[in-house]
Amino acid sequence: MNKTQKFIETKEYKRFAEFCDACIKYKYIGICYGLPGVGKTLSSRYYSNWDAIEKQIAYKTGTEIGVDADEQILEAKTIFYTAPAVKATKMTSEIHTIGYKMGMVRAVYKMKTLDEEEHYPLDSFEDIDLIIIDEIDRLKMQHLEQLRDIYDRNDIAMIFIGMPGIEKRLARYPQLFSRIGFAHEFDNLSKDETHHILEYKWEELGLSIKLEDFSDYEAITSIIKITNGNFRLIQRLFMQIDRILEINNLQTITTEVVEAARDSLVIGIK
Repeated sequence: MNKTQKFIETKEYKRFAEFCDACIKYKYIGICYGLPGVGKTLSSRYYSNWDAIEKQIAYKTGTEIGVDADEQILEAKTIFYTAPAVKATKMTSEIHTIGYKMGMVRAVYKMKTLDEEEHYPLDSFEDIDLIIIDEIDRLKMQHLEQLRDIYDRNDIAMIFIGMPGIEKRLARYPQLFSRIGFAHEFDNLSKDETHHILEYKWEELGLSIKLEDFSDYEAITSIIKITNGNFRLIQRLFMQIDRILEINNLQTITTEVVEAARDSLVIGIK
């Protein structure tokens, strides 16, 4: 079976990307909120190409700078940072370090590959347009003030990613809230989009889907009902479906397979 997963640009992702572009254009702080599992983090990482960039800046010594770099670093203008679950005392320095590393890798790549003159970044956020902070709910007011200070001192946009209600919590801090220009609610997938996602999921498992086949139609209907458009739940459910198909040497997703996969999960959203 084909295990390769492909990011699908849903309507919700495209709305999120437009929201990010607007924050960059007007250099505002934006708030993005939504229920767990709707795709906020995945969309943020995809927008910033963070899976690729994170690997390129993961060097530990000077001799490793730029070893894994490619042309993607030249287009990298967004920092993705996950707020720590414990004390955030080093948060500011960690964000600065990420920006500095991106600049260093970019400079080394230009010198080695493009034969440009030596120029190392003097500013942590040189060529950075946007900083995305995920799990903003974890931070206390003093840590939010650190982020406001980064925003005030640099000509860049910033986006806070969190749970529903974070916009009301931030409204209690007028100095920070006055800098927020946009808010975006990340919704569950619609029924049609869920249907579209499931076609890709069938394909990832190396299976063909036949909508005229009642068995396939019944399985799809069951999955839509179970997941209610929650992207993460769809991913988790299909991991179990894949396991059940492999264990039982099956080539068809039926309602029995879907129900067995559901029973293997702890599902909090119905």
